[in-house]
This record gives sequence, structure tokens and C-alpha cells, in this order.
Amino acid sequence: MLRSSTAVTGPVRAAIAATVLLLTVSAFGAPGLAVAAPDTGSAGSGSADSGSADTDRVDPNNYAADCPDVMIVAVSGATDSTEDRNPLADENRQLWSNWVGNVTVPTGEANKDDPGTVGWMYVPYPSTYGLGLLQPVPTYQDSMAAGVASTNRILDENKAKCGDDTKYVLLGYSVGAEVVERVSRELGHRDSNALVTADDIAGVALIGDPYRPAGTPSMGEPGPPGGGFMSSEPADYGALGGKIIYACRPYDIACDAPQEIAVLELALGVLGQMHFTLLNPGQTVSDFANAVTNMAARSIVHIVTHEDWFASDESFLDVLRKVADRTYDPDGPDRNVQVSQEQIVEALNWAMGPGSEVVKAKLADEGPGFVEDNRDVFELVIKPYIFLGFIQHLFYWNNNPNDPWYWESEKVVDWITALAQSEKDGETIPAAPGK
Repeated sequence: MLRSSTAVTGPVRAAIAATVLLLTVSAFGAPGLAVAAPDTGSAGSGSADSGSADTDRVDPNNYAADCPDVMIVAVSGATDSTEDRNPLADENRQLWSNWVGNVTVPTGEANKDDPGTVGWMYVPYPSTYGLGLLQPVPTYQDSMAAGVASTNRILDENKAKCGDDTKYVLLGYSVGAEVVERVSRELGHRDSNALVTADDIAGVALIGDPYRPAGTPSMGEPGPPGGGFMSSEPADYGALGGKIIYACRPYDIACDAPQEIAVLELALGVLGQMHFTLLNPGQTVSDFANAVTNMAARSIVHIVTHEDWFASDESFLDVLRKVADRTYDPDGPDRNVQVSQEQIVEALNWAMGPGSEVVKAKLADEGPGFVEDNRDVFELVIKPYIFLGFIQHLFYWNNNPNDPWYWESEKVVDWITALAQSEKDGETIPAAPGK
């Protein structure tokens, strides 16, 4: 293991130097590119007793306090939730709040003549970007981890209470969809002896999902060609694979981003580990330094524990994109390889001196791959992502029965209602609704 070694080999030194170089350039070295992250979110924990009586209410058609046939577990986007949110209460409708309420409440209304059919709970979590005015708030990645934990806690508690009487629909919007993504990918591979398994999940709806695989259908119809800006690779949901639906509008950069923008994905991974506090800018600088150091060490662990790495097609940039997600285990679940600060300093000194040619050669070999991995960056500027992305990201939510359009939120309501009816009748229905 690396922790016991006193010297660092040439390949490891090269890995360290190139890793730090790419981190610095990728996170802050894309001049002229200013892309605002779309509205997203993450999670924490909360009590059903929290919330203000003046602003919160429990909808009369919400049977979540009992054991409904179908329970919607809804994860809101950024700024739409707090860690002390009342999971049962619907906030007073404001332009900027409770977007997922445009699915939950209408679903209750659609099933009001059949009491006990549906219920819903909102996942409490600190849905922040790490941006605080006076004091630090959880970083994006910390919020994400809290959201995953809170979602699983709600599922576990209700499964223990209701047993097999209730099935669950996971609903996530924007960064809330990322929370649901992470929960679903893990849950779909659980052992059959787990408390909550894929058999307990009736369906999963991902709206404006930053991990949507490129070109995936949107609500049963052809979807836009791009994919999630965090990743557009095919996802493995295990036993949940046939229960996933996506809603994605063209040019919504959260779910329809150009496929080859690796440097943006890396930059967002770095920024997701940082606090942005206006009265303490030093915290941001410190967080960046810690993120770079941590990612460098994790990158080295990934490289040295994959013995054929230098002969593989995987680049330094590919490794950095993986380790930017702190939930990624670079050496696998059964190992604990570590790299000390002294080893990193020693390697950097070597890389800037006698090992510089090794580093240059590796980076030169990967130059064409770096260009290929980022060939779509300019599409963000020459296509209307900047102008339409934010608008499209908000246009999923409409429930006006008098207009001529069949909005995504209306489709999701119909889909959940059909799922609830199928659970009652013991039947199966197609994964995605039609008009």
C-alpha cells in the first residue's frame, strides 16, 4: 500500500503532477465560458412536525399519514427544500417554490374519489449550492449526500410501518432528480433481503435530470439528443431498469446538454466541494485547495490500483471526472490505499524537475483525447442553451385543463394515477404514459 512506501515511483509522480495540472486548468482555465448551473437540489433530514402553520398545510387528499396504495416520495430542486421541512405539508404556492407540488397535489385531486389511493411526502434536505451570505451552508455534494440519506430514511420508515401495503413512486426534479438517480441506482441492486427493494418501487420519474442518458425518450416520446450535463452515459438501474421515465425539454441544459463537455463536468465536480460565503472568501480559496489536494490523492489511488492504467484508453481527465464525485471509491470497496501529503509534495517536486518529460509525454499523448472529450463546448454558445435553458428548465409545470397542451407535469400525474390503479388491480402498465 502507498501509505507504507517511502519513495514515489515515476508513473505515480507523473500521475500526481498531471492530475494537479489538469485540476487547475479545468476548474478555472476555460476563458470566455460562463455557464450558469440550472436550478437543482439536494437533501437532509426533517420531522413531520416541523413547519409553520401559516405557510404549510397538509392537503386533504394526501393519505401519506396512513398507508396509501402508492406513496410519492418527492425530491425538490435547489432552494426548494430545507433540512427541517415538514415532509407532509404543502407550502403556500409561490412562483419560486415547491415545483414538485405541481405533480403531488394534482395527483391527489385526480384520486380524491378513491380515498387512500395516493399520498406524498417531500424529502427534507438542505437544497443549496454551497452559497451562503453570512455563514457557510452545506456544499453541493454534502447536500446531495444528505438528500440521499433522507430519501432512504423516508422509504425505510414507511416500509417498516406499511409493509407490502404501499408501493412507492420516486419523483425528482433537477438536482432533486440527481438525488433520486443515486438512490435508484443503489436500490436497484439491493439484495432481496433488504428492507426496501426494487419490488417496493412502482416507478421512478426524473424531471430535468442532470444524469439523463443522451437521447433517452421523454415521457414515451422521442427525447432531445443531448444528455445530462453531469453525465450522459447509460445508467445501470438493476432491477429498476424498466420502471424509469424521464421528462426533458429541448435545450434544458440540465438534461439536454451537449455530450462532450468533460471540462465543464469536472469544473462542476470541483465547485460542488466548495463553500461560497460572501463574508468569508478565504473559505472558498481554502476549499479549492483542499478539493485539489484530495482529488489528486484519490486520482493517484485510482491509477496505482488499476495496474493496466497506463496501457488503457482512460485519460487523466476521465479519472478526475470520477474522483470529483466524493462518493466514488477509487480503489474499490475492500481496499484502503492512501497517499500522504509528503508523497504528493515529493512527487510534484519530481514532476517539475527530472520527471517533467514523463509528464509532458503523457499529456501530449492525451491531447487529442482532451479535445475530443470537449468538442461540444462551443455548442453552449452557438446554440440557444444560454437563452432557452433556464426557461425550458421551468416549463415542465402546468396543470391548466383549459389550455390545449399536455404538459409534462400532467403526464406524470396521469402516469402515477395509472400506476396506483394497476397496483389495486394487480396489473402492469407501460413504463411511460401516452397522451
